[in-house]
Amino acid sequence: MPIGANQEWERAHVASAQAGIDAFLLSSLADVTYVSGFEVPIPIGAGAEFAYGIPLAFCTVGDPHGWLVVPDGMAAQARSQSRLDEWVTFDTFNHLQQTDSAESFVGAIRSTLRGVGLGSSRATLGIQARTLPYAVARLLQEEFPALALVEVSPALLAARSIKTQREIDLLRRASHVADIGHRTLAHLVQEAGRNEFDMWAEITARMFEVVGHTVPVVGELVTGERTCTVAYPNGPHHRITQPGDAALMDISQRIDGYWSDCTNTHVIGRVPPTAAQRRYARAAQDACEAAMAALRPGARASDAWTAAERAFQSHGLEPAHYAGHQIGVTVNEAPRLVAYDETVIEVGMVFSVEPGVYQGAQGNFGARAEKMVLVTASGPEILSDFEWGVR
Repeated sequence: MPIGANQEWERAHVASAQAGIDAFLLSSLADVTYVSGFEVPIPIGAGAEFAYGIPLAFCTVGDPHGWLVVPDGMAAQARSQSRLDEWVTFDTFNHLQQTDSAESFVGAIRSTLRGVGLGSSRATLGIQARTLPYAVARLLQEEFPALALVEVSPALLAARSIKTQREIDLLRRASHVADIGHRTLAHLVQEAGRNEFDMWAEITARMFEVVGHTVPVVGELVTGERTCTVAYPNGPHHRITQPGDAALMDISQRIDGYWSDCTNTHVIGRVPPTAAQRRYARAAQDACEAAMAALRPGARASDAWTAAERAFQSHGLEPAHYAGHQIGVTVNEAPRLVAYDETVIEVGMVFSVEPGVYQGAQGNFGARAEKMVLVTASGPEILSDFEWGVR
């Protein structure tokens, strides 16, 4: 693999080598996407049921080489997207003849590991206990007993912490698509009497249009009294909006393997916000802006939490949850902006900052404010450019 051709894989390689790992077998959707560039599909629908196994990435460390192992139904997409050296496919469902997907999956892993001499090696293999399929774990136990198995996930977390330029560009694009969604919401809330389902459909349609195809979308659109507590995800529901209702949308889109995550709060129907609504909304916005400003090289994740907390307290309120998190090949990555996280902020980190405050079950309003921000040498660069909904 040419040097510089896959910086994400190179960072995973370096972090694994520092951990004393000779090769690693990745099984988490996010990490396989990270090292390979192949956007591992979210496992739903027929495709997920046709295959016994899941996409895996196997990489040697001392003599760098990488293999992407995928179901045959994903072969074309894998070949067009993957930046690893080789592709290995296994059988899934065949419409015309019987196949054994389980045996083919295990066989693909067996042949790949034996092909690099791990059959009798005393090497250290990094695995991911949280996601490693049992069939692969049993294969390693029974046929590769000399291998020392260690958890590789901490090394991958370290590799993923600082984003490459390619990742930053992808996150910028994802943030831009989130802007489209939030501008669409800002238009829709100008008139009351809309169904939440219809609003969500319009918002996602506008985002799909700018991307050029459908993409995975998660999150929530809640209106009225459902904004006063956090029960994520909690909408959309079959509800018709009323003048003066709150509308809160927290939405994330996955584009080319990378996510956005942004939130805004509005008052529906061109009704001026009440004093209480303005207080809660401004508190969330001020907390978001204070936390983003605190994301400077050398600061700590807890500093952003403290900045958000002080902003809330200036409005006589207390934060309801963490102030945010890093974002990348998963929506929610470490470090997280909480009081106890002392991770040092570094150039190249990308955060979604999302403080919120809510009136509670007896109220009718809550607000969350969330934008994406890149840490640069000169300070935070806010990637999101939609306007706050309550001023």
